Amino acid sequence: MGPTVGFWCVESGKAAGMGQGIFRYVSSYEPLGGPEVSPHVQASPEEAVSDFFQQVSDMVFQGGPLGRELTRLDAVGRSFTFHQAPEPDARAVVDTAGGAPAASSPAWAHLAWLLRELPFVQAFREYGHEGGPTLCGVEVPSRQWAEVLTEHHGERWRVRVALEGRTEPIEFPGMVIGELFGEGRHRELAESHLVDPGI
Repeated sequence: MGPTVGFWCVESGKAAGMGQGIFRYVSSYEPLGGPEVSPHVQASPEEAVSDFFQQVSDMVFQGGPLGRELTRLDAVGRSFTFHQAPEPDARAVVDTAGGAPAASSPAWAHLAWLLRELPFVQAFREYGHEGGPTLCGVEVPSRQWAEVLTEHHGERWRVRVALEGRTEPIEFPGMVIGELFGEGRHRELAESHLVDPGI
């Protein structure tokens, strides 16, 4: 297995060290550590996606208080992008009894939990009369929400999940999304292939 490959770059042509540029970390991922695997034995695609999301979840949780915020995760290409926020949100994370961050926790804590839980959607491939979706990635346009990127019967869908200003913890997002698509209810909530199920 190869290492994680990435680089920092400064946008807008501003010099590093001047405190004015926006830093981005772009990376291509391959799992690290663990025992060597025989070339004839490979992890299943589902396991590889779960491992990838877990690794990025850890990075989000560690980088959040420092202002290093995820903007995009591509599950197919195994890549992700972070940017340096001008004002980090260093609020304390409050855990619930179930382990999920409490509603008052910062957006990055909710995002880290979302990434940790999303791969469970893969368990719903055969659920309901339509089957669950394929998990393709996540985009985070702001601290307000994330959009889970999925594919379902050849169509691309986005599922919006609120991050900032939540009134409840994020609970079982993989299950909610899997059941939503498997039962065909996503179309009732959709607007131009964007679904907001209130997760």
